[in-house]
Amino acid sequence: MSPEKENQYSKYFTLSFDDGITQDLRMIGILKKYGVSCTFNLNTGLFGANWTWVADAVGKPGLSHLRFTEEEIRTGIYDGFDVEVHTLCHPSLAGNYGDNKEQIIREVAEDAKNIEALTGIAPVGMAYPGGRECDTSPFIIKTIVENTPVRFARLAVSQEHPEEFPLPDCFMKWYPSLHVNDVAKWRELGAKFIGAKPKERDLLFYVWGHSYDLDSADTWNEFEELVKMMAEAPDVKFVTNAEFYHIFKDRIPPVNF
Repeated sequence: MSPEKENQYSKYFTLSFDDGITQDLRMIGILKKYGVSCTFNLNTGLFGANWTWVADAVGKPGLSHLRFTEEEIRTGIYDGFDVEVHTLCHPSLAGNYGDNKEQIIREVAEDAKNIEALTGIAPVGMAYPGGRECDTSPFIIKTIVENTPVRFARLAVSQEHPEEFPLPDCFMKWYPSLHVNDVAKWRELGAKFIGAKPKERDLLFYVWGHSYDLDSADTWNEFEELVKMMAEAPDVKFVTNAEFYHIFKDRIPPVNF
């Protein structure tokens, strides 16, 4: 195999974090330190919401889950970063709306419209609220693709074989590699990813979560370790979700049904 053929494929690394909460500021500081970007998914109908129940849900009394206000977002907190849809109010689209087409469109399209008005970024993607298989459906995916600008959507369910670093089969059911707090696993896979020499296809390593997860498990140092590891790898391309979508949108379909 010629060097030209061997080197035609790339290794892509991407991050995304949900909810638009105040811990994002600390995360942004780490990302800026290493000169990298990532994707943040916002609920524009929940600005300023304080979800105190999250602390009880994860068994961490005192854990903060406070969303930025609209005024705070307008100061440019996310300038230089990719901002995408997480719906207006974070419902399970399937659980709350089922086949209610109008409500599904409103949750997604209005969130996209608000994000563009606030940040200047026209979203083309989203993270499903809840992110489980049961939080979406073919009807919901079809409704979103046909009636909103969204063309990719991330689940919160890890890939079946993340060690293979596969690209998504379709963009509207985009499975990440693993969660940011799965530290032992991303260290293992990160080392494998950095050492990989893609010869037959492009590779993708995708880590997701919420910035409050790093408070919950006290894994801020580990997160910085992950960012540093990937930023300093000479042949890893650090991309946002939207950047990856634009690179592959002509090769990976939005849906496969």
